[in-house]
Amino acid sequence: MKLQFLMLGLEASSALKSVYAASDSKATPYFPIPTNAPKTWVHPGVFVSGPQLDHIAKRIEARENPWTEALDSMLNMSYISPTRTAEPYETVQCGPTSTPNIGCYQEREDSMAAYMNALAWWITKDKHYAEKSIHYMDAWSSTIQGHNNSNAPLQAAWSAANWVRAGEIMRSSYEHWSKKSIKTFSDMLRHAYIPIIEDGAPQKNGNWELVMIESTIGAAVFLEDAALYEKSLELFSGRVPAYIYLTSDGKYPVQGRGGINTTAEIIKFWHNQKTFPISGITQETCRDFAHTSFGISSISHIAETLRIQGMDVWRSTDVGARVKAALELHTALDSKEKPIPKWLCNGTIPDTMNPS
Repeated sequence: MKLQFLMLGLEASSALKSVYAASDSKATPYFPIPTNAPKTWVHPGVFVSGPQLDHIAKRIEARENPWTEALDSMLNMSYISPTRTAEPYETVQCGPTSTPNIGCYQEREDSMAAYMNALAWWITKDKHYAEKSIHYMDAWSSTIQGHNNSNAPLQAAWSAANWVRAGEIMRSSYEHWSKKSIKTFSDMLRHAYIPIIEDGAPQKNGNWELVMIESTIGAAVFLEDAALYEKSLELFSGRVPAYIYLTSDGKYPVQGRGGINTTAEIIKFWHNQKTFPISGITQETCRDFAHTSFGISSISHIAETLRIQGMDVWRSTDVGARVKAALELHTALDSKEKPIPKWLCNGTIPDTMNPS
């Protein structure tokens, strides 16, 4: 859990303040999320900003916790090892339940290593971390051509979300990442990732489409691609209210894309949850809490990127109210603070929230 503080920018408190400020205001339910790109791009501007990272560095310089403990924990992980090397694949093939699994594990691990080393570089100013982050990005961007099999969009989104965070930090702070390498990295995003994730996945469970949106918005920031940014925001604007329910939505959740329109279709898509007496139920609550946590996390990550780019959807829309309601409901149930009511998922929910 200590590592989570650093991986989340160690600024979860600011995000939570935004969530609670939004929920305390009289936000209009299902208030449309604006879909316009920023007039001026902020870099680094995916999930964490330069001022946030500088704030963390100052806390660590003063040996304050939990920041210092989080950094120490991260630096002891294998991802940061100077002897660890990239294992790029030309084609990553990921099927259901990891069958087949050709390059899937390596791609995700290497993308996380690139991001962790980028964080370590910004905080410590040790150029060895900078070079290691670039090593992973250069190795993959000069090799990968694409993704295949049924889980390809999800795999691509998971990995791209990390690549763009690493790329944003390194391009903004390390002058020795060459223009040629940055161009190759940009081409990788455009050709090996964006084409299979930019249209979303309206008929898949929400965690799929939300992480796809998270990665395309991040890529749009890195590439300063206004069209991709606005296309991704359109998907986000429709998916959030169709993923987290507020009682103000009506008797049933908001209809999403993908032809899921009738009451029967909505109930089936929401894993057979038939009644909605309280806010905070998600489309995947009755599937399991782990996938639910993935969906909520992606919404939060996207909202933070949008905030950095000048659009505070925590306050200007009902995103904050929805996320707050979902967190309050699921953490209370997950911690056993409250029993699972019989009307919710027939009184049984398979597993716990995932902290990642």
